[in-house]
Amino acid sequence: MISKKGSFRYAKATVMNMTDAILAFLKRTQGTAPPSVLYQEIERCAAWWRGLYEPFHVSEERYGGGAVRRREMYKMGMAKKICEDWAGVLVNDRTSLTTGDVLLDGVLIGEQPRGGVLTADDFWGRLSGFVEVVFALGTGAAVAKLSGVECDEDGAAVSAEAMALDFIPADRIFPLRVENGRIVSCAFAEQITDTKDGTVVYLSVHEKICEHLFCITNYAIASDGTERALPAGVRGRLTVSFPLFAILTPNTLPVSGYAMAFGMGASVFACAEDNLRGVDLAYNNFCRDLYLGGKKVFMNQSLVAEDKFGNRVAPDDVAQQLFMTVGDGDLSAEAMIVEHNPALRTEENCAALQAQLDYLSFKVGFGARHYRFSGDRVVTATQYAGERQEMFRWAAKHYLHMEHFLGALAAMGRAFCVTLRGMALPPLGAVHVDFDDSFFVDPAAERARDLAEVQAGLMAPWEFRVRYYGESEAAAREMIASIGGGGTLQGKEG
Repeated sequence: MISKKGSFRYAKATVMNMTDAILAFLKRTQGTAPPSVLYQEIERCAAWWRGLYEPFHVSEERYGGGAVRRREMYKMGMAKKICEDWAGVLVNDRTSLTTGDVLLDGVLIGEQPRGGVLTADDFWGRLSGFVEVVFALGTGAAVAKLSGVECDEDGAAVSAEAMALDFIPADRIFPLRVENGRIVSCAFAEQITDTKDGTVVYLSVHEKICEHLFCITNYAIASDGTERALPAGVRGRLTVSFPLFAILTPNTLPVSGYAMAFGMGASVFACAEDNLRGVDLAYNNFCRDLYLGGKKVFMNQSLVAEDKFGNRVAPDDVAQQLFMTVGDGDLSAEAMIVEHNPALRTEENCAALQAQLDYLSFKVGFGARHYRFSGDRVVTATQYAGERQEMFRWAAKHYLHMEHFLGALAAMGRAFCVTLRGMALPPLGAVHVDFDDSFFVDPAAERARDLAEVQAGLMAPWEFRVRYYGESEAAAREMIASIGGGGTLQGKEG
């Protein structure tokens, strides 16, 4: 869809209702489409991410007379928490992107965080939310939306006023062709709208014709699969010389053969569903014990009086202290008041819940001690960092996919500026993404280690200043020269 820039939306019910219509339309017009079972798997992951997987979290209880009550479990919502934590590790306020060229950095990224072609419109904030959904559903796409497009007589785009990125979740991505495990042709349900004539989805089909030719065709489809007219100002078809989408998945292989065959990824908790169940079972048991744990007092019926309306009144309700009973019963043979205090089993429930959290944390790549609720243990920063080495290894693995994805966006932004904006820009070299790893390491220990390397002559002092003082190489060398006259602490050249 080449139109006004969109925003990230997740409309579960509407998308699922439209999925079959989209798949049927793609089979009819493109000759191929992913199987519907793939989107059933995605919806199951989405339900866990939302925190309510009804086949597990909801049950029915039957009472006398046939009455049925819907009972919902107490839940911790750990699937969403896991994805939020991974998004916080991969994209945060310290994440940065550079191309190694000052001119390219200025155009694509800008002097300020939101000043470039890529980083406009709260790019980093939206990217963090996008990564959370990608880790939940297994796949996401960034689709370039062009505005003010001019085409030649053959339908090839020759200029455009602006480019914006729309982030698309897995349930609105429909792969059509895969090469070497990567999606190269794909359809995207970019916008779903309820109109007076029913629900309409705007479908954008991106087809790779050859290495430097991509065709984008836009459709408006009703829920019955029929085509509708496109909105005013939206082109039905155009070609460009570079791809207008990039795919991101967690760096784990899917266990689903359908997902692998169509280039889709796997949810970060795809193989931890039993552990999610275990956490919610333990938490539900804990909360139920608290709910049912209130004091209960049972009293002999002889202590209960009736008011003039026939309502039974307990002794405490009338502040009465003297009671009389008649009959042959022996009052001493049966307790008049029995108190029951249900056990809360706090310690056992806490231990069970913590064990389940440890298993879940281990399965999703955080290591076995990521979620700890014990306040009786104090650890040093070095110990804290050491316990997170498992998470660091998984983060380094996910960094590979994130860096490739951001590199694809940088290439897309440069191609837009050169091809459709007529800008003279240098070739795109190696794109470097600086991920914040302070969560995994002890900053003081790392600084002390680097300082020792400077003193041993293994690192130049200007490198130390660039890393810890935020100076450019030229400024750092100038400062070292002014205070020491050389390249090391002893005045030698670095």
